[in-house]
Amino acid sequence: MTKPSTTATWDEFFDHFYLRAYAGVGQEEAEAQALAAARLAACPERGELLDVPCGFGRHTVPLARAGYRVTGVDRSEALLAEARRRAGGERWPKFARADYRDLPFPDASFDAALCLFSSLGYLGDEEDTKALAEIGRVLRPEGRLVIETMHRDLLVRVFRDQDWRAVGEGRVLLEQRTFDAASGVVQTTQTLIDGSGGRDSRSYSIRLYSATELVAMLARAGFGDARCHGDLEGAPFTTGTRLVVAATR
Repeated sequence: MTKPSTTATWDEFFDHFYLRAYAGVGQEEAEAQALAAARLAACPERGELLDVPCGFGRHTVPLARAGYRVTGVDRSEALLAEARRRAGGERWPKFARADYRDLPFPDASFDAALCLFSSLGYLGDEEDTKALAEIGRVLRPEGRLVIETMHRDLLVRVFRDQDWRAVGEGRVLLEQRTFDAASGVVQTTQTLIDGSGGRDSRSYSIRLYSATELVAMLARAGFGDARCHGDLEGAPFTTGTRLVVAATR
């Protein structure tokens, strides 16, 4: 059975390559998503909020500007450096470099946590469950985790083996994929093509969970009352929507 990529593969991907491919994508939409996620997480006004993994601060920075005391965590120093640049030296947000299986915070440090933009599936079922349990550890009692992700059943419906999009500054991102619907693993090669024809590629495999699988993982990680939605505004979940799960510690 095909498995998700190694941590070394992800560390190579979530670096300057990722910034060139994604840093210019949909920041206005990301701000709206971040604020909706915080509401769905029932984070109190000026509450302590964890964004994990935070990448280059796509959601972290607008959450801080909205008044949340938000901390972003990521493994990638390159992405964190860009997040700090976007934060502009303000008191909030704060950032920490860490793996989300080993968070550098005491128990019960946060009112709520967010895991957005398909940020699970990198490690496989067992290690992803460890990451969820570690996020749960740093949540206060009754704290809520909101996950927003692509899921297996949606990809079965919309799968394309190849597409491309412009990513700014004359660059194009080409994606070529294979998908094993039985295992839920999609293998992708992303190639950045610059204006002069230069190419830079990264390949990886990621596990896409069904809603049933992800709810069961959350239960194993110590969460309860997991509710599935079709978006961050709480729309009904179907096989034609992305998957948003809100679960309580």
